[in-house]
Amino acid sequence: MNQQRLHLKSHFGFTKLPFTKYMWASKMFEAKAQQELINGLHLWLETRGIALIYGPPGVGKSISLRRFKEDIDDRHFEVFYLFNLRITPTGFLRSLSRILGLPVLYHQADLFDAISAFLNHYEERTGKHPIIIFDDGDGLSDKLLELLRLLSNFNMDSEDRFSFILSGTQNLALRIREPQNEPLRQRIGFSHNLRGFTIEDARHYIHFHLERAEGPKELLKDNAIQTIFHLAKGIPRVMNQLAIQALIRAAVRGVDTIDENFLKQHVLNDSIFDSKLGDT
Repeated sequence: MNQQRLHLKSHFGFTKLPFTKYMWASKMFEAKAQQELINGLHLWLETRGIALIYGPPGVGKSISLRRFKEDIDDRHFEVFYLFNLRITPTGFLRSLSRILGLPVLYHQADLFDAISAFLNHYEERTGKHPIIIFDDGDGLSDKLLELLRLLSNFNMDSEDRFSFILSGTQNLALRIREPQNEPLRQRIGFSHNLRGFTIEDARHYIHFHLERAEGPKELLKDNAIQTIFHLAKGIPRVMNQLAIQALIRAAVRGVDTIDENFLKQHVLNDSIFDSKLGDT
């Protein structure tokens, strides 16, 4: 006997699926911490130089940087975005050359000189100040961090011909604090530790996604939202995963509302999201 296939959208009446990572940055939910980060970055543009953004995985660094990138006045700034950073200096410089539209040269010294010349004269040629975002920067070794410092050194360290943002977890921040990276640390003009959501942020975030999906407003009861918040420790990516798990389990069982008891019985005991996630 053929059984009709279940669909999350039709079961809950969604027009689009909520809690997915496929979100336009311009339509992102802005928690207080993310708003502070984006506002701080715009103020940093007035001083330029080097910025450091760090925080736990899944806290929203990348989408906040995408939102910042979209908000920048493209008449005065040009933003280049680099992720999946290579771990060797030569590989890193080649990736950077591709992003900048430069020929990928063979020797490390030639790559460095070509990139340096390109960035140092970019604003003179175009009237735009270049900004490079290095996302997911935990793979940057001490050698690469020193390479970035040297790359940003122009006219005996008296001018900022280009600016860059380093983004990563607390591991990146700890590495930059180590003694061998002190010359770079001293040049960081703005740093921000992006923290997770508050409980109020979490409520608004879940309601925001449900409203965008045009689903039932009371689909997730408040005690379920509180449970998701505490288990995820305010990290939006984990909140998304828990919410999606809950939606799938509810659709399978034909349930229209999700409360704390449903989460504990059908999600937390039957997935990777067990009670250990809530330990502090």
